[in-house]
Amino acid sequence: MRSSTRYLSALVVLALGLLPLAPPATAQPNAPLHSAARVDHGDAGKRATSFELFGRRPADKGTVLRRGSADAPLAPQATSGFDGLADPFSVPSDTTGARGDTYIVAAVNTQVAVYDLNGTQVLAPIQLDALHPASSGRFAFDPKVVYDQYDDTFVLVYLIQQNRPRLSRIFSVAIPNATANVRSTWCARSFPGDGLPGGAQTWADYPGLGYTDTRVTITTNEFTFPSGTGRFSSSQVMTIDKTGLYDCGQPSPARKVFAGSATRDDRGNRAFTLRPAETVGASPGPQLLVSLGAVQGKGDYMTLWRIAPTASGFALKRASAPVGKVSLPPFGTQGGGGINTPNTWWDPGDTRLINAFYDADRNQLFTAHAMLKNLQPDTLTTGYPESVIRWYEIDPAGKLKNSVIARKGIVGEPEVDVGWPSVASDGDGVLFVTYNRASAPRDEFLSAWVSTIEPGSTDDTELLLHAGAATYDTGPGVERWGDFTAINRDPTSPQDVATFNQYAQSKMQWQQFISLVSDT
Repeated sequence: MRSSTRYLSALVVLALGLLPLAPPATAQPNAPLHSAARVDHGDAGKRATSFELFGRRPADKGTVLRRGSADAPLAPQATSGFDGLADPFSVPSDTTGARGDTYIVAAVNTQVAVYDLNGTQVLAPIQLDALHPASSGRFAFDPKVVYDQYDDTFVLVYLIQQNRPRLSRIFSVAIPNATANVRSTWCARSFPGDGLPGGAQTWADYPGLGYTDTRVTITTNEFTFPSGTGRFSSSQVMTIDKTGLYDCGQPSPARKVFAGSATRDDRGNRAFTLRPAETVGASPGPQLLVSLGAVQGKGDYMTLWRIAPTASGFALKRASAPVGKVSLPPFGTQGGGGINTPNTWWDPGDTRLINAFYDADRNQLFTAHAMLKNLQPDTLTTGYPESVIRWYEIDPAGKLKNSVIARKGIVGEPEVDVGWPSVASDGDGVLFVTYNRASAPRDEFLSAWVSTIEPGSTDDTELLLHAGAATYDTGPGVERWGDFTAINRDPTSPQDVATFNQYAQSKMQWQQFISLVSDT
């Protein structure tokens, strides 16, 4: 039987167009979780019933939920879907994208393209390094795309890095939705990978991208040079005024950078993989962020962060709450591969958060990560350790320490491995989680899936978006897969969400798949 131990060294798989992954924040081996139930009904936390949020009271949850938790959940339905980008020379895909009210912008590890809402490509793929003069001819990686519905603008972020001479840059590209198919209307900006004074002492990796009605926030994990052997230094948070970020006819935008000791959590530990929230709602308030932390022998915890204006400038506040032990997920198996054959195992990720999504109208922030959980019954094998997804609903309070983890649950099945989750809610408060799934015992190839969770519930309903077609096996050892998925609420039909995922098209090729899904 395959081991449930996470061998981090196997993550350093060099391929064309790939930087090695950062070590996970929760690299310490924790005791595995055991449960006979599929859904985690554990410490759900105490729901806050009354508190001030940014100087206003939250809406009465009883007036905004479409269904009570006792109602039968509705099955998600895919209303459309099409193949997006595919690059035979790039591993992993880093699939990402967002749907606007006129166009869809999709990206993978090396390129970006634009589609109309019917899935027709209206702007051919552009290499990431061609988007800004300072990245031209350099290795560009880790794209992230969001759609800012407040300003009807897509934002694309990507990175470059080199060891000699030391160089690290963060690039943002504002893409007006109305003219997304016209390359000349895009506005590209460049920022130092190390935003603190003193030069390029660290390089930026694994970006997060969020926004409110006034600001865009980019987070990165900062490592010392050189790549591959450098050590984790700190998380960096860069929050940017939209003025000048979206319009290159304006001066360079004002920005505020937090790093080093400023991004230690309230327990004094260095935060790893901070995720700024993609925000929806009429009154979004300040930028919220979230991170998952661990202390050896003391349990794991979620930290909620907020960037708030003060009389002396912006301040980064934080507060933490325990979430129980979180163990690193095992490598996944896939159809056509053996349970005891590491060469066909795939990497479902670690405990890093992929994204965060904040519904300001309901005061609900969602996030998710992969983890180990032994689900039962194992009818085809004995003692199969599953990689599952745990998702969270966090209800922020005016005083962050009064915030609560209102719900948490598990997406997964016995003898099946899932990973790389991203989350968003629809206009009715239904949570959508998109992820990858595969299983050797069930002979499932790497596929794209989505699950929905009704308001007030922890049970999920699954939907296969696109089945894999082959055993993915690009080379010796554990297969790189991921490192992102993406999801966003449809701005013209709030009961729908768009998902950006991938499936195994052949032994050597992943294929991006873009869907529109409804919970109806």
